[in-house]
Amino acid sequence: MLQLHVTGNWEKSQLRVRTVPSTRRLLPEVEHLIDRAWQKASLRPGVKLFDGPMCRMERWRVTDGGLEIDLSATSYRPFVGTNLAHPELAEQYGRDVMANPVGVSPALLTADGFLLLGRRNASVAYYPNRIHPFAGALEPRDGNDLCRAVRRELAEELSLRDADVPDVRCTGIAEDSAMRQPELLFSAVTVLNRRQVEAQVHADEHGGSIAVPANPEAVAQTALSPELTPVAVASLLLWGRISFGEAWLTEVSGSLRHTR
Repeated sequence: MLQLHVTGNWEKSQLRVRTVPSTRRLLPEVEHLIDRAWQKASLRPGVKLFDGPMCRMERWRVTDGGLEIDLSATSYRPFVGTNLAHPELAEQYGRDVMANPVGVSPALLTADGFLLLGRRNASVAYYPNRIHPFAGALEPRDGNDLCRAVRRELAEELSLRDADVPDVRCTGIAEDSAMRQPELLFSAVTVLNRRQVEAQVHADEHGGSIAVPANPEAVAQTALSPELTPVAVASLLLWGRISFGEAWLTEVSGSLRHTR
């Protein structure tokens, strides 16, 4: 379900990102599958596809000073055709044929002590009706500023201003094992309370939200829920690691292995 690749607690100044040429290997058989998946997705009622620019994960490295990440250019179309529709291509041809766009997902802590997650509606491209962070994908317009990308997503989905989210930190990198997509996880703190944020949830992607009391027991119990997407689980685990310690993470991770 989920792989935790690296964990940390990095401020913006400790995140070093650079743009490099793409290493995605282009194979005719893979590109054909991408074409077919895109055509099939475009036929879904109510779905409007846009081949928007995204950032591909090339590599990462943890250093004494922080986290270094190399990104290249990709877009939504190869993402649909590889990670989303055909994740098995990674085993058939190698991981370098995958689009591997980078997701950004924060665990959002309110001023009154709740972690907020969204319930995706039925019209989204993947994991409809499941519980997921208020999250999205890293885009070139973010200018390799990972914390800026988080604030942009929170603005788009919750109308939060930069001043509403004074603290954003990267907590690690995880991977949804089903989609083989890399995800950057974050902790984000808002000065608004639960009710204020819930009143601003955008209905175009979400059918509502859930609030998790930010204590060890409630976060652990929620992480075990089958309603959560793998990325939602990862966001809670890495937030809990910072807040409650490594022993808490080890215990909850063990429970996940026995229940899923």
